[in-house]
Formats: sequence, structure tokens, C-alpha cells
Amino acid sequence: MSGVPTMRISTITIEDCLGCKKEHIKFPANDNVHLLLYKAGNQIRSGSLSTMAITPVVQAFKLMCSKEYATTASLQNLPQLQVGKGCVKMTLSLSHSNHSDVYLEDLDMGPSTSRQAFERQQLRLELENLKNSFERYEVSVVRRFDDVRTLDRVMIQINSGVWAEQTIIEFCDFFFVQPQDLPKVLVDAYKMNPTNWMKIIRGDTDSYSHFSEKGNPFETFAKLFHHEDYERNELLEQPASTCLFNREAIRLSERRFLLTVFDDVRKVFEYITCDEYSLYFFVPRLNCYTPLHGVNVNDFDLSNVRTIIKLTGDASALYWDHTDQNIMDILHVSFQLVLATLGTKTVIFLTHLEKVSKISAANFMNKMNVDNEYSTQWVCQRYLHRIIEVAQKLNIIVFIEFPFGLTLLPEPRNVIKCVEHYDTNTKSVFWNLSVHVPKNTERQIRNFSELMGFN
Repeated sequence: MSGVPTMRISTITIEDCLGCKKEHIKFPANDNVHLLLYKAGNQIRSGSLSTMAITPVVQAFKLMCSKEYATTASLQNLPQLQVGKGCVKMTLSLSHSNHSDVYLEDLDMGPSTSRQAFERQQLRLELENLKNSFERYEVSVVRRFDDVRTLDRVMIQINSGVWAEQTIIEFCDFFFVQPQDLPKVLVDAYKMNPTNWMKIIRGDTDSYSHFSEKGNPFETFAKLFHHEDYERNELLEQPASTCLFNREAIRLSERRFLLTVFDDVRKVFEYITCDEYSLYFFVPRLNCYTPLHGVNVNDFDLSNVRTIIKLTGDASALYWDHTDQNIMDILHVSFQLVLATLGTKTVIFLTHLEKVSKISAANFMNKMNVDNEYSTQWVCQRYLHRIIEVAQKLNIIVFIEFPFGLTLLPEPRNVIKCVEHYDTNTKSVFWNLSVHVPKNTERQIRNFSELMGFN
């Protein structure tokens, strides 16, 4: 898209905090999706509804790129952080161009004459020159925890210029959230829940089982778009007519936005699950006798949305909270990805996918035991691969925390290994971090099957 800035994370350094003495991680410049494979202890909260990051890498980025730990008081919610020592350093790269995107693969479609081939070659050269004309910015950011007076602030340097100080909230608003692209109702909801704006989806609970109504994980979210109708005779007719018209236009726009969210969530969810499951959002109509051709967005009751998940080939359909935990987690991931895209939120974190990992591994082992083959053609539940594919298409930075195990990724890609250790002498936890490129899937499966005795 023309004129859209691109942000990439370049490096992160964790010094004397978050269980790290000094760890420095460099990220690939051309990748917006970063996978962290972790091996941790029993302190992990179960379920994807927990917002606490597991690895020190994601904790560090939440300290820098989100408002979850923007205040001095909120730092107490991070057990691995000891106020009085340590710092986190981060570098970002920003590029911007006013030129329209042209993809090189689109230039070689079909046969061509010698003249057309020459023109294509010239265009390739021009595109290479355009790459060098991009505006590029390198941003260095430091947040220190050894000075109690500046716990809610960061120091920023752009292109080796002068260091400047900003609050975390100012920094995040400028670099990581663009609320002007969201409907006003979501902006207000975000301000009400600055530490965890996904709370508007989950309700006010920490567990799936405590939702007040069955089949509706988005009850609070949907009700943000539900407004009571105003009687015109309650208002002064002339002075209020323009105001009422504008309010109605905003309300209809919000409702269209919500229906777009539901449709996009359905598409993402069904793609991640390889179309094994179908997702339905039932939005009741206020007047069920209205002919279908006369229905518009004003006729839907958004305060009573129902969410149904159906296994392909199975006649039965279940409310979302009656399905397997891993499927509920994928639904939540789908919602996060869609909202991040529609709201142009620059960084998101996908965590607590333990159930997704376990189900994928168990399914693989069952298939391996039955089919007794090395081929990966029949391994269907590659949920992690599908999540990465969706995330790669978004112009946002995505961090995925995933347990150690069989990832079944189709090609080698950089991953960050995060291994937790316990020091019996100091009775403290510390982490070892390393960048790693796993073996390709075929070799990984062969080694795994030999280890398990599937010969």
C-alpha cells in the first residue's frame, strides 16, 4: 500500500532483570513474525486467557511496547522484575516510501517479446533503485529500572541523534497504537482498560467457565456497539436533528465494523483449523418477521450474539465454550489477529498455546502409530504453521510463545529458544536465550519417530 510505514524489531537486550544477566537477541530484518519456543517450570498459568507473558523476551517487549506495565505500580505485577536494578534496550527500524508497491513476481507473467523483456528489465532496475530511496529511521529505546524516579519513562534516540525522554504511554501512542483508525467506541474501551484492552472481549473474568451467558465469548465486546434508541419527541426537533443524524451514522458505522470483525474472525479461524471446523456468529434480528431483503445493520440485536463451532462432517454443533480447549484458544487467537489488523495495532503477543501444542503432538503420534510412515502429507493439525501464515500477511509485529516440542513447521525458520533454570544455591530462576534454526520437518519427524520406536 502506498505511503504506509513499515516497522520491524531489530534487537532486544535484557540486562540484569527478568531472570537474565545479559541477553542480546537480533531479529531477522525481513520477518514480522517471531516464534519463541520455551521450556519453563510449573509457574505458568493455564489457559490462554492469562495475559502474563511466559518468556523474558515477551515480558521485555511488553515493558517497552505496551501499556500493560506503563505505571510504576503496574511493575509489581511482573514477578521476575526487581525494581532497583536492570534495564531493557530495544532498537526498531522504520521505513517509509510514497511509491506504490510493485511485486517482482508479477512482472514475469506469460511470454514476452524482446522489447517487453527489455522493458521489464528496466523496470526491475528502477524498483531496485526505489528500494534505496526509502526513508529509513533507526530508533533506539532504553527503559531503566535502577532509578525509581523514571520507572514509567523511556529514553529515545532517532538516527543517532539527541536522546529524548518520554513516558511509556506517550511512546506507545506514537509508535504502536493508531486509535484514529478505530471506531470511537473501541478507543473509549481501550482507554478504560489500558493494561489489557482484550478485556473487552473476555468479559471481566479469568476463566472461560465463568461467562455469564452461554455461547458468547464476545458479550462485552458486542454490547459496546449496542445503543438504546432515542425517541425524537424527547429532543428539540430542529437543534437536535443534525446531532441525531450524525449519531445514527456513527452507530451504523460501528455496527458494520462489528459485522466485519465477525466475518473476518470466521475466515481466519476456519483457515487456521484447516476447515476442520466451521464458525457461526448468530446475531438475532430485532424483528424476526422482517423480510430478508428489507434487513439492514439496524435490525440486528448486537447485545445477544451467539457463537457456534461445528466440526466438519458432524451434524452436531456446539457452543464455543463446549468445544476443546485448543479450539477455544484458536478462536481467541483469531480474534486478536483480526482486531490488530483492523485497528492497526503494531505489536501483538500470542501466548499460552500449551493446549494447541499438546493436541497437535498427540494427533501426530496417533497418526504415526496407525499409519507408520514418515510422510507429512497426512499430518493435518498444523495449527502453529497456519497461525504463522496468517500473521505473516499482516503489517504488524507478532510474537508467538509456543512450548518446546514438535512444531511441524514446513521450512526452517529462526526461532528463539528460551529455557528456564532454577539455581538451588540462590533459589532463584534464570533464563538462557538463544537463536536457533530447527531442522526441516522431514528430518525432525524421522528423528522423532526413531526416538519413539515408530519404525
